[in-house]
Amino acid sequence: MDRIKVGIIGFGRSGCNIHADAISQKKDLFDLVAICDELPELRSHQEFPNAEAYAKAEDLIADPEVEMVVVSTYNYTHAKYAIQALDAGKHVLCEKPFGFTTADVDAMIAASKRNNRVLQPFQQRRFASDFEAIQEVLRSGVLGEIGFVRICWPGFGRRWDWQTSRVRGGGQLYNNGPHLIDYGMELFGDSDPVVTSTVRNMLGSGDAEDEIHVMLQGEGAPQVEMIISATCAFPQDRWLICGRNGTLRGTGTELEWKYVDWSKYPERKTDMNPLPGRYFCSEDLAFTTGSWKEENTGNTDGGAGSNPASAPALKLYDTLYRAIRLGEPQVITPEQIRRRVAVLETCYRQNGIPFPEGTRQ
Repeated sequence: MDRIKVGIIGFGRSGCNIHADAISQKKDLFDLVAICDELPELRSHQEFPNAEAYAKAEDLIADPEVEMVVVSTYNYTHAKYAIQALDAGKHVLCEKPFGFTTADVDAMIAASKRNNRVLQPFQQRRFASDFEAIQEVLRSGVLGEIGFVRICWPGFGRRWDWQTSRVRGGGQLYNNGPHLIDYGMELFGDSDPVVTSTVRNMLGSGDAEDEIHVMLQGEGAPQVEMIISATCAFPQDRWLICGRNGTLRGTGTELEWKYVDWSKYPERKTDMNPLPGRYFCSEDLAFTTGSWKEENTGNTDGGAGSNPASAPALKLYDTLYRAIRLGEPQVITPEQIRRRVAVLETCYRQNGIPFPEGTRQ
């Protein structure tokens, strides 16, 4: 195979544990040839001992051996380094957040087009097995028209790293928020939603939000509610999807759904008279049920690290290789993710959150 030579800028949790891990499992398609991090102790990887080590992103971008750059740096630098790499003739895989504003994303897309290079958002959770199972159920139509969706990522715990600080673009809106917004927008549909949001800091040491609540609404679309909590110590369902025919619920590893076939029941016309015997409306419904269970029940809640949670990242890397080497259309495009960034930007503005320095507005 004609392997793609990769350089990773930012070799912390995501750069090493997600991207280098994915490349190590896809050595027939990708070769990690360069690593950049501001900390000397983070500029190496045991599976890639010959990778060139750099202290500055600009030096890695200038390396003629590097064909593709993975931008996995502090959030507020993503757009800057992505544009620099594209203008240097490199393909780019950019971690979330893909940009803080649509202006950020527009500048990245423009750089991609003028240099005829692939710009790939790293929204690997689109390929998560639970979401793929949900999409299959929805495509079947058994739940009928969907009216309400709730996506909840609960947890209880404190953080004190840079992701709790607004200075470097931290906070849950741009940490795990992009995954929920991507799911929510996929389920909402193609129209532009009305966005309502609230954010707060409850346990994090910094000034950034660790709890978010976002609602998407619009005519002809389901109401989509997305929640991330740092103060929920009890398990909650990740998914609740309600339709005219039935309901789906479940977690990242198990789903169940039940639905009725209304064609088997008599039509119920409005009766303005009191019901006999002072009863409420009631009828016996026969539900058809279905279920799905993840065969490999590893941690699916945090990123895409070791198997089986790495599967979404590996699938995305496969599509990226085909886009770069074979010219196939990207499955997840920058234009798709621009719509998600528009939602996140609206949330920032609604809550009076200042954008990081250097953000295009």
